[in-house]
Amino acid sequence: MKFRSIAFCCAGLLCSMANATTNASSLKLQVYSVMLSTSPQCTSPVTVFSNATPTEVDFLVAPTLGSGNPPDGTYQCIIIKMSDAIKFTPTSNDGTCTGSVQYATDVCQSGEFTQAPDAGSVTTACNSGAADLVYLYLTTGRSGSGGGNAFLQPLAPNNTTYGVNLNSPLVVSGTATAKFVVTAAGAVDGSGASCGMNAPVFGFKIP
Repeated sequence: MKFRSIAFCCAGLLCSMANATTNASSLKLQVYSVMLSTSPQCTSPVTVFSNATPTEVDFLVAPTLGSGNPPDGTYQCIIIKMSDAIKFTPTSNDGTCTGSVQYATDVCQSGEFTQAPDAGSVTTACNSGAADLVYLYLTTGRSGSGGGNAFLQPLAPNNTTYGVNLNSPLVVSGTATAKFVVTAAGAVDGSGASCGMNAPVFGFKIP
C-alpha cells in the first residue's frame, strides 16, 4: 500500500497494562516530524513530513498530521519528533487519577535522555517541568510492551530494550492508504503519587 497520509486514530479497547486499569479519552501532544525506517534499529530514516510550528493534536480522535509518499518497502520503525509535554484525560477515577480531568506531564524527565536518529553516542538530557524536543522510537524490535528508554535509538546492544513496541510494521506497496493506530486502553496509571500514563499501543491498519 502506498502511504499517502498519516492518520492517528483510536482503535478501541485492545490492551491492558500492568498497574493501569483506566482508559484515556484524550492524548494531546505536538508533533514536529515523522520519519520511517525499514530497520528495527531505526537507521537511515526517511522523513515523511515535518512542521516547524505544530499545533496541539489529540491522537485519539483520528487527526491527520501530514502527508508523505515514501518509497515502497516494509517499515519496521517510526520515529516521531515531538514535544515531551503531553496532556491526557482518564475516562474514570483510578487511584490518584480523576475521570474527565485533563492532566499535563513531561514524559521525558530529568535523568532521562533523547537522541536524534543516527547521532552515534550523542544524547540530549531532558528537564522536568520544561517542554523538551524528543525523538520517540516505535520499533517492531522492542521486546515487551514497556516504555523505558523510549527516546533512545534502539541500536545494538540495546536494540530490544530501547524504544516502544510497534506491534505491526508499515508495508508500503501500491496506492492504498494506511492508518497509524494509537490505542490507549488501560494506559492511565493512578497507582503512583500523581496520575500518570503508560505507553499506548502503536500499529498500522488498512482502513
